[in-house]
Amino acid sequence: MSVNNYIKHNILRVQEHKLNSIIHFYNKVCGMVYECKTVSNNDYPYCSDGKLHLFTYKHTDTQTNTHSPTSVCFVVEKTKFSVSYRNQGYWKIGLVLQDVNKAVKYLNKEGVSVGPGSQFVDVGFLTSLCDPQGHCIELLQDTFEGNFKERKEKGGPLDQPYLPTLGQITIRCADAEKTCKFYSEVLGMKLLCTEVPGNRYPFTLYFFAYTQETPPRADDLAAVENREWTYQRPYCQIEIQHRHNTSSDFAYVTGDEQGAGTLGHAGFALHVEKELLQEIAGKCEGAHVLGENLVYLEDPDGYLIQLSSD
Repeated sequence: MSVNNYIKHNILRVQEHKLNSIIHFYNKVCGMVYECKTVSNNDYPYCSDGKLHLFTYKHTDTQTNTHSPTSVCFVVEKTKFSVSYRNQGYWKIGLVLQDVNKAVKYLNKEGVSVGPGSQFVDVGFLTSLCDPQGHCIELLQDTFEGNFKERKEKGGPLDQPYLPTLGQITIRCADAEKTCKFYSEVLGMKLLCTEVPGNRYPFTLYFFAYTQETPPRADDLAAVENREWTYQRPYCQIEIQHRHNTSSDFAYVTGDEQGAGTLGHAGFALHVEKELLQEIAGKCEGAHVLGENLVYLEDPDGYLIQLSSD
């Protein structure tokens, strides 16, 4: 799989009067590089004012990290929209860190409300918070609590010894078999890891990415050994949660036309090579082709996906 195939950005909406707070939070507090990009409204139908506000953890040494980073992308929405709603499909982004509690201490000093990290069964050491618009962010340590080794270096974003990674975009699905087939066979992503926390938490997590890498236990993707390895990857994954106790006719609200009004999550964007873009467009009924380098489609649950090859 080519490194030219990657998750480009997660697209979230922000109210106009909260844009400056969002810029301060992601740029000044979280240490992401901020860029305002002008785009065509015809090519970006979810972008009313023709501007994308992009926040990215960018490596300066491209020789040691050849993977393109994933951005958090905000678009200004002038009408009312919902960040939290019934049967919500979109969940969160995950920032992967070396030391979650060091980040918590730093954020608390910056006036951000977030509690200390804790080990959630054999899934990970984590905590969560909301950005100024109310979008959920998970802080995920790249090692379990029992394997953590404190490092003295500091001074980087979120007071970390090395650059954080936007590691996960997390969504929920109604039919795991159908959704996994779409991400692997249609989009061409690789399933790296599955996680079942146990009977107390009846759900399964699936982690998909564009990569040629193979997890330590490729023979058993549910093996615990694959989990820290997955979190330590230098590229973003689509994390999909499937809840086991949903009925066969259950559907998540994932799009603006499904009864909850305009949603805080607009979709996500993938960059793929032109050959793969054309192949995907040919497999998807209802794909909206805006040119040889730009296609819009929806996954089985209705999440909007932008595919570009420019």
